[in-house]
Amino acid sequence: MSTRRITITALLGAVGIALFVVESYIPMPLPFLKIGLANISSVLALLMLGPSAALGVVALRVTVGSLLVGTFLSPAFVLASAAGMISAGAMALTKGTTKTLFSALGLSLIGSVVHVVVQLVIVRFVYVQNAAVFNLIPLLLLTALIGGFVVGLISLRLITSLKEVRL
Repeated sequence: MSTRRITITALLGAVGIALFVVESYIPMPLPFLKIGLANISSVLALLMLGPSAALGVVALRVTVGSLLVGTFLSPAFVLASAAGMISAGAMALTKGTTKTLFSALGLSLIGSVVHVVVQLVIVRFVYVQNAAVFNLIPLLLLTALIGGFVVGLISLRLITSLKEVRL
């Protein structure tokens, strides 16, 4: 692994941690509703460096971010780490199989929807053990689409700008 690749991965991890912490202080109507701004760093890592860097950025930002906001090893940490890794894997699989079919916006939407679905499945089978949790699907999918769109749009703009400066 080159020094350049390690440096960019670390920078994206640091940006992801900062966004994770900042977003944890933004008041939301329900505690589990988030835009997912930290996912910008994962989308950029996937597009710039590949799947292993994206998974590394997710692991770094969720672990360090959870330590900083005091949720490490809590249910929120379990949900964020599992859903983050699986959604990054879904984005990587999509990018790997479809090559250039999906832009940062499309990949972000896929990652966001997968993130919400994984969280709901974990909540249903590990924490709540009640199928009524699936009544939240419409609300959570709506927020996933909005968050995925915002994250994807920002990622698309950033990847374009980063290509111009050859980073």
